[in-house]
Amino acid sequence: MVVIILQNVPASVRGELSRWLLEPLPGTFVGHVNARVRDKLWEKCRKNSKIGGVLQIWNANTEQRFRMRAYGNVKREVIEHDGLQLIRKPIVGEKGFHVS
Repeated sequence: MVVIILQNVPASVRGELSRWLLEPLPGTFVGHVNARVRDKLWEKCRKNSKIGGVLQIWNANTEQRFRMRAYGNVKREVIEHDGLQLIRKPIVGEKGFHVS
């Protein structure tokens, strides 16, 4: 399973993702694709999120049973701590994180 959350990206990116995944909420996509398609969708989102951001979560053989990655101007930051991936909220006054 893969989940992709888009923030402030062009409608064309949402259209492309809707070919492969379901969109239960605006900007939130869910589905089941293989690793190659998942990575191709990730690259497409990265290339087209010039002012926005994207967060991707997918099943993986890890302690948490999933992996995450973020790119662009997202409202949360993915960090690693002792082998676990965590989400860090911005400090009050910060406008968001720019991660790659």
